[in-house]
Amino acid sequence: MTSTIAAISTAPGTGAIAVIRLSGPDSLGLLRRVFFPKDGAERWTARSMRFGQVRFPDGGLIDEALAVWFPGPKSFTGEDCAEIHGHGGEAVSGQVLAAVLAAGAALAEPGEFTRRAFFNGRLDLSQAEAVADLISAQSAAEVGLAARQLAGGLSQRVEAIHQAILSGLVELEAAIDFNEDVEPIDMSAVERRLRQEALLPLMKLLDEAGEGRLFKDGLKLALVGAPNVGKSSLFNALAGHDRALVSDVAGTTRDFITIGAIWSGLRIELCDTAGLSETPCDALDALGQERTRDRLEASDIVLWVRDCGRFDGGGGDYVDPALMPPGRTIVVWNKIDLAEAPPKGEGGPEALAVSARTGRGLDLLKSAILKLATGRENPSPPEVVPNLRHQAALKRAESYLSATFAAINEGQPPDICAFELRAALDSIGLICGRTSSEDLLNEIFTRFCLGK
Repeated sequence: MTSTIAAISTAPGTGAIAVIRLSGPDSLGLLRRVFFPKDGAERWTARSMRFGQVRFPDGGLIDEALAVWFPGPKSFTGEDCAEIHGHGGEAVSGQVLAAVLAAGAALAEPGEFTRRAFFNGRLDLSQAEAVADLISAQSAAEVGLAARQLAGGLSQRVEAIHQAILSGLVELEAAIDFNEDVEPIDMSAVERRLRQEALLPLMKLLDEAGEGRLFKDGLKLALVGAPNVGKSSLFNALAGHDRALVSDVAGTTRDFITIGAIWSGLRIELCDTAGLSETPCDALDALGQERTRDRLEASDIVLWVRDCGRFDGGGGDYVDPALMPPGRTIVVWNKIDLAEAPPKGEGGPEALAVSARTGRGLDLLKSAILKLATGRENPSPPEVVPNLRHQAALKRAESYLSATFAAINEGQPPDICAFELRAALDSIGLICGRTSSEDLLNEIFTRFCLGK
């Protein structure tokens, strides 16, 4: 990586400040060609802001800005880096970038700065992924998880597992290479250490991934029920503002509507759906009900909204209970401001009564949703949550460890056991980038935006 790259690192659009980032051996030279400090001094002090003008290489004035130089290896990428902090706005920041490119920089590819940080040892692969997660985080829980991963929380735990497997592999390979010069290896002792120091921590990470998935991916919540039971009113009340149209006319919602909310730091995707009925009134209604059933399947939790005034199932409140997914459905009796709540237990032991209009019972409903989703009314995420790529690598490592233990118990020679254990080591190595392919790196870093 001998080229010097540049890109706009701030989000597109109009803002107070735009940052143009450079990285590579000629960062300071390029900065000198386009940025002219007001104090006129030739010497640049590392990590100190300077005020001056940004000009094209031919001298044309673009902006007044601040600039800073970061000599490697103490920079984000590990290379010499520089930044120009100018006025926000796509036109002016585009002109500053154009000047830097005209001076000799190459336009950075998406994620190229972070990729260089990985190759230069400033970040491992899981930390590089955490950069993208931190940028895209939409809730406090997601920010916390990404920040802990960026700080090395996952890396440290994975490294401990990697070292435990490596230690076991060294013992096995020593027995293969020097079987005439060393005492016979105690295979059962190797197995015990691998189970304690590698398999148990690995399984704990997988368990935490299951517990923490909602904090990383968010909770999908669907409101379903018969027409005119107040689904849209409840949807608006849970969202905190009017998003869905509300009317006394049945069938107002003909398609699903989604909106995001944050509860206890957890990102929630609320979905209002078309009313379900035994006989659709027209082709559009049939299509809307089909989409409602699709959302039922795709949601983590379903709120089956019913009308307190029609708890006996009369008046069009009936929906086939078989449609509601067991274990992730909460019956919600709505409109307790207009009618008495049904007898306790009507609709199931988890049924709750609320008023979307007055807000009565909504806090209890939110608590019940969070408890069903996470097991706790006031949930908190685990310290780290491996993503899907990490989970796949952990599961492969678990499989190879199990194969190693089976080979040991069958009395297989050390070279057979070592073959399985090396595969486990390679699988764990994929998480932090100890073992990686160009295709894997391309897949990860192309997720990043330009400038990062």
